[in-house]
Amino acid sequence: MKALDSITSIREMTQAPYLEIKKQMDKQDPLAHPLLQWVISSNRSHIVKLPVNRQLKFMHTPHQFLLLSSPPAKESNFRAAKNLYGSTFAFHGSHIENWHSILRNGLVVASNTRLQLHGAMFGSGIYLSPLSSISFGYSGMNKKQQKVSAKDEPASGSKGSNISQSQKKGQQSQFLQSRNLKCIALCEVITSSDLHKHGEIWVVPNTDHVCTRFFFVYEDGQVGDTSINTQEPSIHKEILRVIGNQTATG
Repeated sequence: MKALDSITSIREMTQAPYLEIKKQMDKQDPLAHPLLQWVISSNRSHIVKLPVNRQLKFMHTPHQFLLLSSPPAKESNFRAAKNLYGSTFAFHGSHIENWHSILRNGLVVASNTRLQLHGAMFGSGIYLSPLSSISFGYSGMNKKQQKVSAKDEPASGSKGSNISQSQKKGQQSQFLQSRNLKCIALCEVITSSDLHKHGEIWVVPNTDHVCTRFFFVYEDGQVGDTSINTQEPSIHKEILRVIGNQTATG
């Protein structure tokens, strides 16, 4: 944290030669420059705060970002598939501790890996939904999923006061278990036979057929609109309008 706090702003960095910036950073903290190098070299995504006039009003949060996290090869494969099969939009919700990886590497198939937090009821793949209510649930926004998970609860028949010290330590050490910060992405997905629809839960086993487009953050008890359906013509049209604006100005 000390090294992070010592790093100057990007605006200040652009006003001096690189070697001078490095010299200043080394003087402030020997870890500052290596940390900056890691941040830049490990980040594959392009994330930009959307100005108010280009935000999706129906998402009801001022924290809206254009998020392009696919490497050029994947984006190229996606566009080729889109020309063949077309595309639509769907939400992806995930707990806060997953977003560092998603923002930097894009969505991956977490089914049957250590990254999986929810059951893969409909098989292996990236789970999406056209309904905001379902994806908000996966983000932990509803009360049910904000409770302590079953594995951290005391054994059946025991009292809460009897939770062991190791269980308490495990709960405290969970990384970024914020109850005040929820995130959700809006993705573009290829509408081919690889898109398996199980009611309002969609599963895409092919990672090349899903690309993140928007990222939304809700803080301090903000709640998103749970009635949004990306398949409604008015919603779909608004998404395309905002993406068009970003493409035109990008």
